[in-house]
Amino acid sequence: MNKDAAYFSRLKISDIKIFRFDIPLREVFQIATMSLTDANNVLIKIETNEGIVGWGEGAPFHALVGETQDITFAAAKEFKRLLIGKNPLAIDSIVHFMDTHLPHNTTLKSAIDIALYDIASKVAGLPLYAFLGGEKRKMETGMTIGICNPNEAGEKALAIKNRGFRIIKVKLGLNSEDDYLRLKNIREAVGKDVVLRIDANQGWDRMTAKNNLDAYTDFDIEFCEQPCRVNDVSGMKFVNNNTNIPIMADESIFSVYNALNLINNDVVPYFNIKLSKSGGIHNAIKIARIAEAGVIPSMVGCMSETRLALSAAVHFGLVSPILKFYDLDSHLEHSIDPIEGGMYIKDGVIEIPDEPGIGAVPEKTFFNKLQEIK
Repeated sequence: MNKDAAYFSRLKISDIKIFRFDIPLREVFQIATMSLTDANNVLIKIETNEGIVGWGEGAPFHALVGETQDITFAAAKEFKRLLIGKNPLAIDSIVHFMDTHLPHNTTLKSAIDIALYDIASKVAGLPLYAFLGGEKRKMETGMTIGICNPNEAGEKALAIKNRGFRIIKVKLGLNSEDDYLRLKNIREAVGKDVVLRIDANQGWDRMTAKNNLDAYTDFDIEFCEQPCRVNDVSGMKFVNNNTNIPIMADESIFSVYNALNLINNDVVPYFNIKLSKSGGIHNAIKIARIAEAGVIPSMVGCMSETRLALSAAVHFGLVSPILKFYDLDSHLEHSIDPIEGGMYIKDGVIEIPDEPGIGAVPEKTFFNKLQEIK
């Protein structure tokens, strides 16, 4: 299709469709602050007057981002009213408007942002990573073990290793004795050649964090995510400065302002950047650029998204060499895979096709059964 300047200027959002996007999990997924039996996500479809469609997805974790599925629906209906008629290529302007109109609601704004980037890169005829100026490189993800019976943890970890993964992330934070035993059994089961990462999801105060991390010295932990509560920035710094396991900020970093504060106060050496926390690709790139300036190696993480939003996260993960770690395995917890195309994992390594846009769409039969939110 030949596109002239008039084509770009007349491109408009003609409709925004909102869908309840519920995905059952294989088993209960427990972290320190909440548990899930289903991924209660939101699916966004943005239609244009030129027939180009963009897809986006958000996965609200209420205890982490302050949104439930119903809250995302309410915000989506608000933005539907306000965004129809706007040019979907004006992403900077739209994101600025959304952030000004609703300062929070990052999960829903992320879903809209992803759909806009899907449209823009399709208009350009490029895979999203190329549209963003990135290039392909090796991306290796770990697989996560939720909080479980410590006596079952070793068997779960060995099953992950046997699937070809060389990295395992372990959720902790409810009971210190169980946490220690869980890690001990996992390390004994997988041996020394598997990288172990841990995530307390705000489950500890600073002294509990220090004592626990000191006890994990023999387990060869690569880093620990978010040991302390979101607002206990001084506690995070204390823990990082007084243990041998580096600390990664996760729930403490939603915005560029959080990133600047953490860097200016020399709080942690690592960031975890998630589309659902930052409000989408546009703001996530801004955070990554700040991480570059502060020389903070960062991870691209996820909540409980399907391969649709995970594909967007993979494209984002290719925009900067500061994005060195990847935790993009949430779809492996799902009992069904309702997505066609998009990212996939082989032996722990992420692959992404070179289709224009994100390259992932809902599977038609599954999509036709979804409830549209009016």
